Amino acid sequence: MPDSPLDPHEAAAAVLDESAAAAVAALAPHSRPTLATVLTHASVRRFAPEPLPDDVLAALQAALVRGPTSSALHSYTHVLVRDVERKRVIAHLAGDQPWIDHAPLLIVGCADLRRAREVTHARGYRYTAHDLRMLISATADLSVGLQNASLVAQSLGFGTVLLGGVLNGSLEIAELLSLPQRVVPLVGLSVGRPSGDHWPTPRPRLPLPLLVHHETWSLDAASERELLAAVDADTRARGDFEGRRIPWAAMGLGGDDPVAHGDYGWLEHTARKQGRATWLPQGAKVDVDLPAQGLRVSSTGDADEPEG
Repeated sequence: MPDSPLDPHEAAAAVLDESAAAAVAALAPHSRPTLATVLTHASVRRFAPEPLPDDVLAALQAALVRGPTSSALHSYTHVLVRDVERKRVIAHLAGDQPWIDHAPLLIVGCADLRRAREVTHARGYRYTAHDLRMLISATADLSVGLQNASLVAQSLGFGTVLLGGVLNGSLEIAELLSLPQRVVPLVGLSVGRPSGDHWPTPRPRLPLPLLVHHETWSLDAASERELLAAVDADTRARGDFEGRRIPWAAMGLGGDDPVAHGDYGWLEHTARKQGRATWLPQGAKVDVDLPAQGLRVSSTGDADEPEG
């Protein structure tokens, strides 16, 4: 197998200063192989109370920006948060997730639709890019960076967990981090050494025929139902979701929970997660938060003229 055309030091030096690049290159021989890291990935939600070493922090920063980026726009900005009080506040805003404030590092991944518009206006042009399409592109870019950072962290013995709840408190988090308009927090990543060096066992995934097709869609409805029923039976037998049961009160339907202990599997958990009444105010909040941060996600043809 041919080697990469760039050695780790040279590649790291493309995005880091020389001292950080040297430190990151020195880590490379101690990281686990890529395939083993990917296949054994599991989210970590209990972290040891120890800070990240500087060389690991530098490696994560390099990983965040070395992923592919649509049209070379780099339509993302990541904010690294280590301050204890700031993490505590973000943990509350993101849905009271203790693995945010207990981790030594929180990475807040933001869609950055500001930079490209500023450049466009500075060159004297109208900004005609549609915010919705740009938001999708930016989300893809920043997600790639966060996944890169997650895999690098795990390869070096540090755990991570992705945090979709950041979107729930997007506007307040933006204010807390002093973000300018059109830089919008969407996703987070907690990083730290697993507590007691305990690594969770990777959770099962849906069967491959449900998730991967060849050439065209190749799964009929009856086969899909059969595969999902088998998944549900397995998860109920193992009790995978009993400890994560969404309370019946969250559904807003009244009465007692109709699902007995032992009958709560993937199907019920998925249905409750998507059908709970508590989604409604969160969705309404996003409808307010994104425009308040300068995004016009429903725009299909507006153009912003340069100022002056």
